[in-house]
Amino acid sequence: MDKIIVLDFGSQYSHLICRRIREFSVYSELVPYNIPLEELKKMNPKGIVFSGGPASVYNKDSPQPTNGIFEIGLPVLGICYGHQLIVNKFGGKVKRSHKEYGSSLLSIDNNSDLLAGMGQSTRAWMSHGDAAESLPEGFKVIGHTENSFAAAIANKQKMVYGIQFHPEVVHTENGVQVLKNFVLDICKAKQDWTLENFIESNSVRYFKN
Repeated sequence: MDKIIVLDFGSQYSHLICRRIREFSVYSELVPYNIPLEELKKMNPKGIVFSGGPASVYNKDSPQPTNGIFEIGLPVLGICYGHQLIVNKFGGKVKRSHKEYGSSLLSIDNNSDLLAGMGQSTRAWMSHGDAAESLPEGFKVIGHTENSFAAAIANKQKMVYGIQFHPEVVHTENGVQVLKNFVLDICKAKQDWTLENFIESNSVRYFKN
C-alpha cells in the first residue's frame, strides 16, 4: 500500500493534512518531525509533507527535520513553516515579516505540476509571521501574493516544493487540488487505500502477534 508521510512540526492542522490525503484513497500517516532517517526509510513512503508550525526558523530550538531527508530522493512538500524550512535549508533567506492571517489572493505563475488545474489565481489561507526573502539556487517561484513574492516555489529536478499557504483548510479554494497534484502526479501514489482494508490488515497483524 502506497503511503505519504506527514512530519508534524506542531501545526494545529497536521492531522487535517493526513485526512485530506486519505480522502482521495491514499494512506497518510503523521509522525514526529525528528523521526530517525532509517525508521522513515523502513516506512517506504512515496513522498513526504512537512506540516506548518508555530516556530520560526530563526529560533535556536526551532524543530528541524532529520539530516539527510532531502538526500533520499523522495518528493517533499513543505507547508508554511515547512516551506520556510526548505528555503532556509537549501541556502535561501527567510525574513521576519508582518503577521499575515487570513485569505489572500494567490496569483499562479506556473499552473503546471504542483499548481496544475488552479487557473490564474485563487484564494489561499495564510497564517504566518515569516516569509521567504530570497530563494535558494535551483528554486523557482510558481505562485505569489501581494505580501509574499514566493508564496509557492518549486525545484522540479529535486522534487522539492514549498507553499506559504495552507491547502488543507477549507478557506483555501481548490486547496485539495494542490495536495492531489503532489500526491498523485508528483509522488505517483496509487489510490489503493480504504478504511475497511486498513482495519482488516491491522486486525490480522494484531491477532498474529
